[in-house]
Amino acid sequence: MLNAIKNNRGQLKLMICSFLVSYIALIVGCSYVYTSILLSKLKEPSSSIRINEEMASWIASVPILVSPVGLIVIGILTDKIGRKKSIQIAYIPMMISWLTLAYSTTLESVVVGRIMLGSSLSSASYVYVYLAEVCPTQYRVLYLSVVTVFVGVGMIMECVLAMFFQWQTVSAILFVLCCFGFVSMFLVPESPAWLRAHGRIYEAEQAEIRLGIDPPPSSPSTVTAVATANNGDVKEPDVPYWKLFTQSTVWKPTLITLAFFVCQQGSGFYVLLFYSIDVLHDCRVQWDGITVTIFLSVARVIGSMVFSMLHKVRRKTLTVVSSVGMALSLIVIIIYMKTYKEVDEPPYGMTLIVAFVAYVFFSLLSILPLPWTLCGEVFPMAVKGTMCGIVQVIGFELMFIVIKIYPSLVLMCGIENVWSVFAGFCVLSALYGAFIMPETKGKSLDEILTSFKSHKKPPIENRLP
Repeated sequence: MLNAIKNNRGQLKLMICSFLVSYIALIVGCSYVYTSILLSKLKEPSSSIRINEEMASWIASVPILVSPVGLIVIGILTDKIGRKKSIQIAYIPMMISWLTLAYSTTLESVVVGRIMLGSSLSSASYVYVYLAEVCPTQYRVLYLSVVTVFVGVGMIMECVLAMFFQWQTVSAILFVLCCFGFVSMFLVPESPAWLRAHGRIYEAEQAEIRLGIDPPPSSPSTVTAVATANNGDVKEPDVPYWKLFTQSTVWKPTLITLAFFVCQQGSGFYVLLFYSIDVLHDCRVQWDGITVTIFLSVARVIGSMVFSMLHKVRRKTLTVVSSVGMALSLIVIIIYMKTYKEVDEPPYGMTLIVAFVAYVFFSLLSILPLPWTLCGEVFPMAVKGTMCGIVQVIGFELMFIVIKIYPSLVLMCGIENVWSVFAGFCVLSALYGAFIMPETKGKSLDEILTSFKSHKKPPIENRLP
């Protein structure tokens, strides 16, 4: 009975800390929908700031262009000063950006605010690193799904705010929410795994008490690390830092995660996220764009919750199901658009809305969250922050390219052909999940890294009887 009460209290502590750390994802979710709503408002005839299609594509994509800078900086800080402090620092440019947008009256100030926002937009990626290190292995997917739920809630919240307030007022509200997030991080302990890796054993034990989690089981590597940290005479092997990156436990997961990001960005989800109102209009959805965006945001939240409930399902299975569901949804959309291309008022308008909602729902089962969470699970502790930064920088640059060229692709190729390509990438994602993606469900970091190690065959003479 006492053990059950203790476990429940521990889970409650960990859940509260997970919510506080994941809070930044709420702001990121608001930022995604804010882009689409901002562009629609600036394109209105009554707007005091005039933009064309080229400028609109830059306003939408420039945060993604500069986000790798923040990603690299935060990645280095994550390894050097800790996971918690790095996430807290990421709030600072975010607060500056929303304050700048709140008082924007010119196109230049809008661009500056968007650039500042981009420098911290990727910070939510390191929330996955923190949660992957503090959460029990059997509940890792459950806690990691909190991030995607918060992003979805942020998207819904932004849509609701946009119905009642001007975009400058919404920016001011988000500035206040960022201030709360910055202060709340003082209540969160540092990752015990990071503290132990830096020889700060006592602080790690105190952090584990605050989080309500058990210390990791002793292992030879752990004992060695502790002895090294407490005994000046015991020295680690003099291995150059750069040589760590040549090991198979680093370059193999790098290639695998990069392939996952290519599949993710090629699926078109982030295009729908940043250009939701324009995409819905081009596909001839007959409902109001903001109203349908709310439905898409609700689908995202529901998908996140379903994803968390499926934490016992293999990641590979989730990826295949997610990809196939997205592909089928896009096929329905493409067939509908081609069938009624010449019709002024196409019938069965709900077909497109249901298909887009299904597309978003299935994306949340794997294609959207797993590439980001996989980075926090597959890299060795010594280079985790740096490699997460490098891989996700490439992921964000892929996102920038897709978002920047999407309007031009639609003009050149037609929206049906562009989304047909996205459907093709969804099929490739299913093949990736079935044959390439590593299975990480229920595995510790050591078990995951073991699967990446090169197993060299002994010399022939050593294998003779």
